[in-house]
Order: sequence, then structure tokens, then C-alpha cells
Amino acid sequence: MERWFPCYILHFKVPLHQLSMNSKKIFFFFFFSFIITVKLYFLITFIKNNDFSEKVILNSGDAGHYYQIAKNIHDFSTYSDNGSTVISETAAWRPPFWPFVLASFLVIAKTPLYVIILKTLFEVLLISLVVYYNKRWFTGYYGLLFFILLIEPQYLKYSAGLLSESLTAILILILSFLFLKLNKQKKYSIILPIISGITILCHPVSAFFIISLFCIYVLYNLKSNFKIAFLHGMLFIAIVMTWPIRNNYTYHKGFFLTASQGATFAKGWNEKVVTDFTNVDGDLADEEMNLKYIKDIDNKLPGSSILTLSKLYKEGTYNYIKSLTFEQKTAIIIKKIKSNFNPFPEKPKPGFFEDLSIFFRILYLVLFAQLFRRLFQFRKFNLDNHTDKAFLVILSVFIGQIAIASYIYTGLRFNAVYSLCLLFCFLVINQNSIQKVLNRVI
Repeated sequence: MERWFPCYILHFKVPLHQLSMNSKKIFFFFFFSFIITVKLYFLITFIKNNDFSEKVILNSGDAGHYYQIAKNIHDFSTYSDNGSTVISETAAWRPPFWPFVLASFLVIAKTPLYVIILKTLFEVLLISLVVYYNKRWFTGYYGLLFFILLIEPQYLKYSAGLLSESLTAILILILSFLFLKLNKQKKYSIILPIISGITILCHPVSAFFIISLFCIYVLYNLKSNFKIAFLHGMLFIAIVMTWPIRNNYTYHKGFFLTASQGATFAKGWNEKVVTDFTNVDGDLADEEMNLKYIKDIDNKLPGSSILTLSKLYKEGTYNYIKSLTFEQKTAIIIKKIKSNFNPFPEKPKPGFFEDLSIFFRILYLVLFAQLFRRLFQFRKFNLDNHTDKAFLVILSVFIGQIAIASYIYTGLRFNAVYSLCLLFCFLVINQNSIQKVLNRVI
């Protein structure tokens, strides 16, 4: 079937294979210009509505803490948050990859505002590289529809700030690209385990998704490329374990990825989850609620450090879970899973982009419905078929969200890391239907 490329400049359609080199250059010029324009628009809007003085940024919650650690890395070559070379346990609250990236930005940009601008350019570069190395996928309507990825509202919301969600979303998108490029001729890629490990170190909420997709990748290669599968598995584990090993060596308080593990565990399992938990502010729950389930807590609590508190939160939460009946445990899990897949904010979140995000989240529910339709066809997945591979990515997202919601909690912010990946998979799976619509419209 002949594929057609919509040429808006000339106002008529030309077959894709007859496009001149100049036409292709013009297309990619406008493609790149569109990315820059969108990014600049949201960046300028964000700048106009916010104060970017360092004092304000450092007191801006999670984003400020990331910036504080990055500044400490840049100024003192130490992963800490106290403005010195002294190691602090509070810095261990954050996973490492994003602070190190921010620290590298500080080599060039000396203020928070310029760091955000540099972050924006960095993300544009990453997305442009994805386009460049997958040019054959971005011909015809594919190149046009890829623009939608850049205006995905959940991604855009975090792209003009200092949180790690937008970069994590791009890393997961890159991982999805790599997975979809696998075929019988190229069944493995050394970049895949590297990106997988880095993504977990950027945002641990992605861990169960990454593990699910990576297990599919390893199983795909296990029989025909056992040595490669084994080595890639070891490389992935080695990358992820570098930080827990570093933390144990630094603090001598066990292996852990972040010091927030105990607190997040307690926020997702407590007596108020069933009545008070929402997908908007689940992380605002009081992590100290479960401390009362620890014997002799009054003697253990005074003077406890961050890491000691994390262990106490975890111990108290385990004791709380043990006190629950099966029905009570099930009720908590169901509550969190329902909130996870609810496309509507469970507390008011006014604003145009918040409203637009609802439409996209509904779109992703349609995608999950398509996944179940594919599963109930009871056909073996064909890893030489882009659509089937996209379904496996979606399956991994579904498993990852169910697992993380059950173990700790999720919400609209955490799920934003999957926004680009899900939108891309939607475009892959529904390409024929969308192409028909475009052929009628264009």
C-alpha cells in the first residue's frame, strides 16, 4: 500500500517515496521548531508565574531538595544537602540520578532559572535523538503525530520544573523505543539494561514496570542468547545495586535505594487509607501513624536519625499490616488501585492543563481496555510485530502500576512518568485507524 505524506507547504499530497531531500529537511526543520516553540511557550509561562530566586527554590519541597543536593554535589563534590563536605542522611531521601544530572547543569547554569532552561534543552535533545535514530518510524502521519507527545499535558506540567518526573517520562519513552526495535535480526541491545537501571535510579516508582519489561526482554533472549541474557541481567542488577551498596558503605545501616522507603510504605498502609486516600495528595499522609504499633516506641524514637526513622516506619507498618484481616488488607489495596486508575482528580485541581490531562488519562484507560482484548485473544505475542511489542510495554505499565499501588501508593504525579510511553503506544497500536482518519481529513 502506497503511503502518503501530507505536504502543507504546497497544499497537496505527494507519495512519501517521491519526497525530495529538501522537503524532508523542511519537514524536520518544522518538526524541531515545533518542539522548541512548545517548550519555550510553557517555559515562558512558567517563568512568568513563578519566583526563581534560589531562596524560594530551596524551600519548594521535593524540587528544592533535588536542587539543594545538586548544588552540594557541584560545590563540594559530595552527595549531601547541608552545604558542606559532610555526608547527611537527609540527602539519602532522594534517588541519585536526577541530582547528578542537575549538578552537571550547574557547571554551565549558575541560577535555578538557567538550570530549568538547560533542563528543557536537554530534554529536547533527548527527544530529538529518539527521532533521529528512529527516522523510518516518523514518516507520513507518524512524524506529525509525534508532536502530540510534546504537548502531552502531564509531561508538560513537570517539564518546566526541577522535579524528576519529566526526565523519567523521557527515559521510559526511550526504553519503549528500544524494546519496540527488537526483532529476530536484533534481539538484544546493550543500551536496554543500562537505560532500565538508570530509570530506576532516577525515579524508583518505575521499578516494578522496569522489572516487568526487563524480564520479558530477558526471557525473549534466554533460549537463543543465554549468555547475552545473563550478562545483560547482571549489568542491570549491577547498575541498580550501585546506590544501595554505596548507601550501606556510607551510612552502615543496611542496603537501601532511598531513605524514603519506610515513609512511603507507611503512607500507603495505615488506618486512614480507606477513608482519606486520594490520587491527588496520597503522599501527604502522616507516616508516623503506624509507630504506635511498635513496642516500647517511646524509648526508641527520641533522637532517631532519618535512616533509623525509616526502619521504624517500616517496622510499624509491617506490624499494622499483620494486625489486619484479609478483608481489611484487600479493602486498602482495592482503594489504592481504584484511585490509581481513576482519570479524574479525587480532589479539585483547577486549570486548563489539569482538565486536558483528564482526557489523556481516559485515552490511556482505552489503551488498557485494548490490552485486555488482546490478552483474551489467547494468541502468542509476536515480538517481530510492533503492535504486540507495544502491548507488552502496556502490560508492563499495568503490572507496574498495580504492584506499586499495592506496595506503597501511586497518584496523578507518580503516574505522569508513563504519560509519553502510553501515548506513544496508543499511536503505534491504533496507527491504521488513525491513518484512515488522516487520509479523510488531510
